[in-house]
Amino acid sequence: MNSLDVDPRERDGLLAAGATAALIAFARARDYPLDRVASPRPLAAGAAGALALELAMALAPDRARALWGRRSVRWTGTLLVAAGGPALALLAGPAVVAALLGGLVAYFCLLAGVQWGVVPPPESWFYDDAA
Repeated sequence: MNSLDVDPRERDGLLAAGATAALIAFARARDYPLDRVASPRPLAAGAAGALALELAMALAPDRARALWGRRSVRWTGTLLVAAGGPALALLAGPAVVAALLGGLVAYFCLLAGVQWGVVPPPESWFYDDAA
């Protein structure tokens, strides 16, 4: 890794932080009440969705790494959350923001656990020899 390279997990964390900031800014601009944005059911659904996505990617780590390694895929995913989430929330309400924030919080918790060595990397969950 040269000086211009960024650790992929740190990069992904920064992208997720940007999407989180966009969602929070949108919720504040729309004056969504905190109890609607922090509603337990959508938060839990979003967290479950994020963990399901991580499990799916852990089942095919090489394929997931190749796909997520493409800059266009990373930016498209980030923009779908940062811009598509608010667009959908205009139609369906603050529960959309809550679900996306729940997913992002779950992702941040998983990322922190992996970075601190508390949780094994997802690519090793099903395969001992995963890189």
